[in-house]
Amino acid sequence: MKKILYLACFLAVISAVAGGALSYVNSITAPIIKEMGIAAEKENLELMFPGAEFTEIEYVDETGLVKGAYEATGKGYIYKVETNGYSSTPIIFMIAFDNDGKVVGFTPLQQQETSGFGTRVFEEGYTSQVIGKTSADGFPLLSGATVTSTAVVNGINAAKSVFNEMMGITADPNAPVEEIKPTLQLGNPVKLSEDFTRFDAQVEVTGDGVYTVKVKGYGLIDPEGHAGESGTEYARNVFEVTIDKANNKVVSVVNTTFGDTKGFGDKATGEDYLGLFTDLDSTNLDQEIDTVTSATWTSKSVLASVQAAINAANE
Repeated sequence: MKKILYLACFLAVISAVAGGALSYVNSITAPIIKEMGIAAEKENLELMFPGAEFTEIEYVDETGLVKGAYEATGKGYIYKVETNGYSSTPIIFMIAFDNDGKVVGFTPLQQQETSGFGTRVFEEGYTSQVIGKTSADGFPLLSGATVTSTAVVNGINAAKSVFNEMMGITADPNAPVEEIKPTLQLGNPVKLSEDFTRFDAQVEVTGDGVYTVKVKGYGLIDPEGHAGESGTEYARNVFEVTIDKANNKVVSVVNTTFGDTKGFGDKATGEDYLGLFTDLDSTNLDQEIDTVTSATWTSKSVLASVQAAINAANE
């Protein structure tokens, strides 16, 4: 019995000593580990607050998207975020708030989103809409890159919530979210008299001076209707062209069915571009209309539709 008590006391002492030693070692190594972590991230942190002193801080994030939080002494806070977009490779980015809650930095660390679509989330057209907003604002989605921008906005909102909780800021979780639409940039002009045979325009009179025109789009569809290059049938763009035959004017062009690439072709099917055809002389095919940069095929499909409608009106 004495041996058992002796052994129990001995084990208790060993445990206490080991626990104390472990606690002591941890008190020494924990700051070192944090410093090593900051050193590894310092190049990225410097992008947010150049020349600042950085400290890794504790935080609570219920979403699990925030992977690190750092204070830039006297300047603000930086959050490292990991989220999943369209690609199987996670999107990793950093976002920085100054002490007043304004976004002052937003930069990708890793992303393999689709070029020309998801990658636009980290281009100036989008980042300029993020930087300058506050932790009380809603953040915009990006037309044509909804999956990627939704993932990024979810990550931003997670960082925003952590920051607001730390700073005692109350923000509306239902703050309005806008959608950034593609910017219209005009390219080379094309005459309405050009040979558009390859667009295979099919015209149907659907009203008094109203012509519904189906033309080949840029994308291909397979037999099951999925986008891709396995099929032989073109997806169709459909336009409704209205012509005032009494005054020989194009009244309007409206896109009713879109069969091209989102984020590219749809730049040429919005009101901004289609409005260029309003009041065109429907007796003069020598008129020139600018195409849309990065949407040349779709632009020409519009011209092909207008040409076909004008020809039908003048028969």
